[in-house]
Amino acid sequence: MISIRLINRCVSLAGLFVMVAALSLLPGCSTIHNLFGKSSPPKPNPAATTGDEVAGRLRTGDMMTVRIDTGGAQPTTPPASDLSVDEDGNISLPLVGSIKAAGLTTSELAERIQANYVPRYYVRCNATVLVAQRFFYVGGEVRNPGRFPWSDDTTLMKAINTASGFTDYANRQKVQLTRGGKVDVYNCEDLQRNPAKDPPIRPGDTITVPRTIF
Repeated sequence: MISIRLINRCVSLAGLFVMVAALSLLPGCSTIHNLFGKSSPPKPNPAATTGDEVAGRLRTGDMMTVRIDTGGAQPTTPPASDLSVDEDGNISLPLVGSIKAAGLTTSELAERIQANYVPRYYVRCNATVLVAQRFFYVGGEVRNPGRFPWSDDTTLMKAINTASGFTDYANRQKVQLTRGGKVDVYNCEDLQRNPAKDPPIRPGDTITVPRTIF
């Protein structure tokens, strides 16, 4: 009796393994773990990168020259346009009007311009986008106020140092940073103690250091 029960158990286990092996061949059941409700952990998605964090992409306030070459397909060549990216991130061109520019590279913008002109206005054309030097502005109680070339690593404190630093009458606790019509106020004494809080400067930003009342 014991031998018969043992044989029946072995037969049942063998049948179970055959069933598992067969099911593993079905789509969506590539592993035994999946059959029992277990699945491989999902692969993490790469972190999204905003246009403002990507070097070389256009931003509000950028100045540029746009040239359009029709290769002789038109009687006259359109004149070059000196433009700036407005607060909505757009530029405006003859015939086609407003085109989104912020967040694009110059080559991506050139392709977008071409797509707006061809074939609606020109049989063919080649657009060239040349970005002018980017600047920021520092005024008020600094030793050398003015306009300065912008670079990717420019921060508020670096910008003030570029303007030769504070004057003796500067209110370092209420330094204003103006960007696109919005004004933020920073305590530069706190930023000196905590460099990690030093905010980045963007092209077209204006830094104003007020005068202390004492």
